[in-house]
Amino acid sequence: MVTTRVMIVEDQPQFQELVKLLLSLDPQFEVVGSVTTGEEALQEIAQAHPDLVLLDFRLPGIDGLETARRIKKEHPATKIALVTAHTEEVLSRLAKEADILEVIPKAALNLDRIQKLLESP
Repeated sequence: MVTTRVMIVEDQPQFQELVKLLLSLDPQFEVVGSVTTGEEALQEIAQAHPDLVLLDFRLPGIDGLETARRIKKEHPATKIALVTAHTEEVLSRLAKEADILEVIPKAALNLDRIQKLLESP
């Protein structure tokens, strides 16, 4: 079985722990990092080498879209999903411009949804 390395970028500790717990239910996923800011994500990504980044939109410091742009510039093969409590059409359009696979409402995040991200080119 191929393991998917996942980095979680989320500033709310409870939600970060919930995502870790969710991913621990499937041996396909290995959490290789969990950070609370975009700046931390940019520092850690080179060492963690995630296949997938679950990235919160609203972060202290640089926001999720800018973090995604910077990640894709340095690590173009890394898949990114924007996880947010806000589901605005404008946010989805901006996410496509930043090469983000999908905008996922926090309330809709589940293993099936994460697994489908891996099927995307």
